[in-house]
Amino acid sequence: MTDALVAAVAAVADTAANGVMIVESGVLRYANLSARDSLAPGADAISPVLAGIVDAARRSGFWSGAVTDPAEVPGELIASAWMVDAGQGSDIAMVVVSRTSVSPDPPGEVDLQDVSGDVRRRAQEQRVVSALHRISVTGSTDHLANAILETVPPLFDAEHVLILRPTPDGEKMAVLGATGRTTEDLDGVQVRASGIAGYAMREGGPVVCVDTARETRFDTSEMQQFGLRSAAAVPVPGSPENWGVLAVYRESTGVVTPDALTVLIILADVLGAAVHRTDLENRLRHRSLVDPVTSLDNRTSGYRRLDDALAVGRADGRLTAVVLIDLDGFRSVNETFGFAAGDALLAAVAPVLSGAARPGDAVARLGADQFAVVCPGLTSTFDATALAASMLAAFAEPISVDGRDTVVTACAGVAVGHGHRTAADLVREADIAVSAAKRRGPGHVEVFDSAAGGALRRRWAVATDLRAAIDADEMTVVYQPVFDIEVGVLVGVEALARRTSPTLGPLGPDEFVPAAEQAGLIAALGERVLRRACRDAAAWQRLLGAGAERRPPSVDLRVNVSPLQLRMPGFLATVDDALADSGLDPSTFGIEITESVWLEDSDTVRAALRGLHERGIRILLDDFGVGQSSLGSVTRFPLLDGVKIDRSFVAGLPVARSEAVIGAVVSVAEAFGLDVIGEGVETPEQLATLLRCGCRRAQGYLLGRPTDADSVAELVRAGGMLAASNPSP
Repeated sequence: MTDALVAAVAAVADTAANGVMIVESGVLRYANLSARDSLAPGADAISPVLAGIVDAARRSGFWSGAVTDPAEVPGELIASAWMVDAGQGSDIAMVVVSRTSVSPDPPGEVDLQDVSGDVRRRAQEQRVVSALHRISVTGSTDHLANAILETVPPLFDAEHVLILRPTPDGEKMAVLGATGRTTEDLDGVQVRASGIAGYAMREGGPVVCVDTARETRFDTSEMQQFGLRSAAAVPVPGSPENWGVLAVYRESTGVVTPDALTVLIILADVLGAAVHRTDLENRLRHRSLVDPVTSLDNRTSGYRRLDDALAVGRADGRLTAVVLIDLDGFRSVNETFGFAAGDALLAAVAPVLSGAARPGDAVARLGADQFAVVCPGLTSTFDATALAASMLAAFAEPISVDGRDTVVTACAGVAVGHGHRTAADLVREADIAVSAAKRRGPGHVEVFDSAAGGALRRRWAVATDLRAAIDADEMTVVYQPVFDIEVGVLVGVEALARRTSPTLGPLGPDEFVPAAEQAGLIAALGERVLRRACRDAAAWQRLLGAGAERRPPSVDLRVNVSPLQLRMPGFLATVDDALADSGLDPSTFGIEITESVWLEDSDTVRAALRGLHERGIRILLDDFGVGQSSLGSVTRFPLLDGVKIDRSFVAGLPVARSEAVIGAVVSVAEAFGLDVIGEGVETPEQLATLLRCGCRRAQGYLLGRPTDADSVAELVRAGGMLAASNPSP
C-alpha cells in the first residue's frame, strides 16, 4: 500500500512548491524537494517539528496550523496533516507544508488543502485506471463498460457518462451505455451525430466544451435540451478506424483540466483495447463454427445445434429431424471446372437451402457437397419429409453461379430422433437414408429405417396407413379378459389396438407400434385407444350396477402406454379428459408400462407416473422378469401397483426352472404389496402351476381371446364366470 501511495503522490508532487511528505510509523518514506528544504534532515529521519505535526494528526485524524522551528530557516511553517486509511494497524501520515516569513496567520491553508485534495484525486484516478485495465484484460467488454460508467462520474464531478457508437448511416450516435441506465433502457436510444460525440469521432481526437451557450464548433441544442452545460468527448480507438466515443457531460459550466482529460483518454484507450480483444475472440469463435465457403454452420456447429434440439425435444416431447441434402454430380464439377467452381456452386446453394428452411431451423455444411438441416419441434416424420421435399423443390429453378444459370439436383435423407438419441446417431441414420435416395435417382427423399430395401418402404407404408387410420378413427380396439383364477371370475381387461389395412392387410402391434413411434404418431394412436377404451369400460361399469344377481365384482381397464406418451407434457391432461368424458372411475383404470420406461427415466416421465398415482390410477409393469424389469425396478420405483409375469416364463410351465422363477416373482410382489398377473396362459397345466405358485390372476388364450366390447358386455351380463371348458389356442 505504501509503495503505491508513494508512487501516486510522487507523480504529482515532486516539483510542487509546497512541501509534501509521507511518514509511516515514525519513518520518513517520501519527501519532495520543497519539503526537504523545510523539514527533512535525512532520507529516513524526521525532525522534532515534523514528529509533533504527525503526533497531532494521529490523535485527531487531521491537524492544520502554524508552527515555529527555531533550528531551521526563520519563519513559521503552515502545515496540514492527516492519517491515511490503509487498513487495520496502519500508521501512515500525509503532511503538506509551506514556509512564510511575514505572518503567523496560515494564509496558505486553503492552498495546502487544494494540494492535498489534488494528491488524493490523482491517487484515486490511478487506482481507477489500474482496476479498469485489469478488467479490460481479464473480463468482458460489457463488464468493463459498466465499470467505467460507474467509476468515472466522481472523477470528473460529472452527472453523466455515455459510451456511443455511430450508426451505419453516420447520421446518429447509438447510446450503448449510460450512467444509471440498463441495456434494456437504452435499446434504440440515439443522439444526433452533429453533437460533441460525433464531432470527436470526425476529428479523431479529444474535444472539450466549456459552455454549451458559447460553443460554435458543433451543435449543442440537444445537450441544452437536457440541461447539460459542459462536456468532454474522446474517441475510442478501433481498427482500422475509431470504434466509438467515451463522453462526459456536466450540468454546470466549467473547464476540464489537462490531467482529467488525460485520464479520459486513457480510459478510452483501455475500452478500445477491450473491444479489440473481444472482436478478435468473436472472429476466432466465428471462424471455428462457420464454414468458410458457404458461411453456414460447419460440422461442429451443426452437430451442436442438433444435440441442443434433441435436448429440448426430450423436455417438450416433440421430435427433432435432420434432413441430409446431397448434391448430384458435384465431384464432376470439381474435376471438370476446378475447385474454385465447386466452391462457387456450394456458396450459391447455401442461400437456397437457408431460404427453404423454416425460421428456427439450422442449416450446416457437413463436408464436401453434403448439407444438413436441423428441424426441431416436429410432431411427426411426415412433417420432416414435407420439409425435405420443399428443400429439394427449391432447386427446381436454376441457380446463378458466377453469373451463369446452373441446374442443380439433389437427394434427401431424413432421420427423426426422440428420447436419448444423439446428433451422431441421427446424422449416421440420415446418411444411410440419403444413400437409399440416391439409388432411386435425383429428387428422391428417403426416411431412415434400420432395415434395408423393401423393409424401409414397408415401414413407411405402414406409417402412412396408420396416419390415415388415426385421422379417420378407424383403429380397432379389442379386450383380453383377466380372471381371478382362484374363483374363476372376470376382474379386468387389457385394451389392445388392432389394425387391418385395406392395402397392407392385417398389421400386428409388433409392426405398427414401432412405425407409430418413429413417425411421431404414438401419442395420437394412444389417445384414440385410451378414449375408446374408457367409453367401453364405463358402459361395463354401468352394467355392474344394474341390479342383476350375478355380476363380477369389478371390471378394471388396463391400457398400454408408451414411454414417448409419458414424455408428452399434455399426457396427464389427456388422461383426465378421457376419464371425465367417459365418466369412468379412476380407481378402475390402470396403465401398463414396459421396461423401456426405465431407459427413459427422466423428470418428465417420473412426474407423469407420480401424477397418475396421485389420481388413484394403478400402474402395472409388463414383461416382469426379463431385461431391466426385475427386483431393482420395484425397489427403485415404489409407485408400482402390480407386475405381469412375462409370457416366456409361463410358456415354460410346468418346467421346474420356470416354476421357481414365478414363485420368486410372487414372493417379491407380495413383499411389496403388488398384484401379480400371469400372461400367455394356454394350457391347463400352466394354469394349475400358476395357482400352485400363488399367482391369483391370469390372462391368455386358455381363459379368453381378445374380443370386442360387445362380447365383454355379454360376459359381464353372464356374471363374468370363467367357462368350464376353454377354447384351445
